[in-house]
Amino acid sequence: MELDEALAQLEALVTRLEAEGDEQSLLLLQLVDAIHRPALTRIAEGDVEHPLVRALLSMYDLEPVEPELLAEEALDEVRPYIESHGGEVELLEVSDGAVHVRLSGACVGCAGSAITLRRGVEKALREHYPGFRELVAEEAEAAAATTGLELPMAPQLRRPVFEEVAGEQELEEGGLRAVEAAGVPVLLARVDGEVYAVRNGCAVDGLPLEGSRLTADGVLVCPWHNCAYDIRSGRRVDDEEGRLTVVPVALSSSSRIESSVSES
Repeated sequence: MELDEALAQLEALVTRLEAEGDEQSLLLLQLVDAIHRPALTRIAEGDVEHPLVRALLSMYDLEPVEPELLAEEALDEVRPYIESHGGEVELLEVSDGAVHVRLSGACVGCAGSAITLRRGVEKALREHYPGFRELVAEEAEAAAATTGLELPMAPQLRRPVFEEVAGEQELEEGGLRAVEAAGVPVLLARVDGEVYAVRNGCAVDGLPLEGSRLTADGVLVCPWHNCAYDIRSGRRVDDEEGRLTVVPVALSSSSRIESSVSES
């Protein structure tokens, strides 16, 4: 509906309500005016941070979401993958599009942590935080040496032990491959050139996921129940409960795919 048409209909409605003496409807219009008028006055004055303005914008889902909240939502997407490697990631601050995080646990000193950041965290931040510019990561021990402060002792998480499960050339882009790691069924997938792995069993009843469909954006659709999972985080994306168990995976220097289902 065009603005002129909406204004004309509103004026006609007010005139009719006044003529009919509909006090409840007139009260409703007065309350709307009481909320909008002072907020719009603040907007006209350029005071868009005033609580009245923010309250009005939130009524129409126009209130900007805090960058820290968007960044935390992104990290929540990839935490299962990082934790499967025995690591942890903590949001420190968001400043001018730069997201500062701290790595701890088995991520500290691990050469694979850089791959984990590139693969998971940066991608998730780009998807969830429109203002994302760069990722700044520091390790817990490095932070302590820089600040001179003694940080709380992190849990002694053990790094996973990897074993070779397939050759990189055996898994094409958009492809799936069922393998075993330490006798445990694992499903490999390649999305956007990156390799991911999950336990090969649907979260509904554990049925194997061979024959699943993998979409270009990394959604795995179970052949048995048609439930859908994000192959990167294992979470369901069809608004149902349950998730797949993410398995650590890496590429060796000899272009072999390595995976782990247990910690040493």
